[in-house]
Amino acid sequence: MTLAFLQVILQSISSTLHWLGFSFGVCAASHDKSQQRHWIIGAALVSALWLVSIVVVGADNVFQGRAIPATLLATLAAGYLLLLSPTFRGSIAAIPQHWLIAIQTFRIVGGVFLVRYFAGQLPGIFAIPAGVGDVVTGLLAPLVAYWWFVGRSYARGAAIAWNLFGMADLINAVAIGALTGAGGGIVFPIVLIPIYGVPRAFLIHSYSLIGLLRQSSPRHEPRAALRYGFEAS
Repeated sequence: MTLAFLQVILQSISSTLHWLGFSFGVCAASHDKSQQRHWIIGAALVSALWLVSIVVVGADNVFQGRAIPATLLATLAAGYLLLLSPTFRGSIAAIPQHWLIAIQTFRIVGGVFLVRYFAGQLPGIFAIPAGVGDVVTGLLAPLVAYWWFVGRSYARGAAIAWNLFGMADLINAVAIGALTGAGGGIVFPIVLIPIYGVPRAFLIHSYSLIGLLRQSSPRHEPRAALRYGFEAS
């Protein structure tokens, strides 16, 4: 019960911070107050309903076996389809790059896989690479974000490498879980990580990487927004 409570609280905090970052992007990208209000309120409602739905359904252990990667892929598809909206793209582009990186500090929550492994509740073939990868990504996030914020010459290269590592870790963990069936031992509340935390983390890695690859200069001016090949309106 305590673990379930902590998982829900941590995911709620992470979701709220994601919403705050997006809200900043909306306000920076558009001067239309009505448009800002609609997107900010809409994002808050979607985020809240999404989390509540996942928690309620996940508590019944509906997400088992192949349902986990299927749900994850559906969420990723929705996140990438949103990029078709000019307003959404502009809002994401206006979010500071160091914020997109630093928010991934929450990846250290994946260390719970290692706890479950040592408790004999998850097989090492899945728990060890998944847990270690998450913890390493989460621990490096604030350091890489700091390098970018203060404009280190190597910040862009480090951020690209870090994003690729973080994405590869997520793909590896999901692949191992799906191919070996090791992920079948993931039940509520730990299941909130692969079906809720993983797709959000992967999408943010993607948004960050797109901006970095299209950035014309490796140098960063503090508080400058990243660009996706166009200026946010």
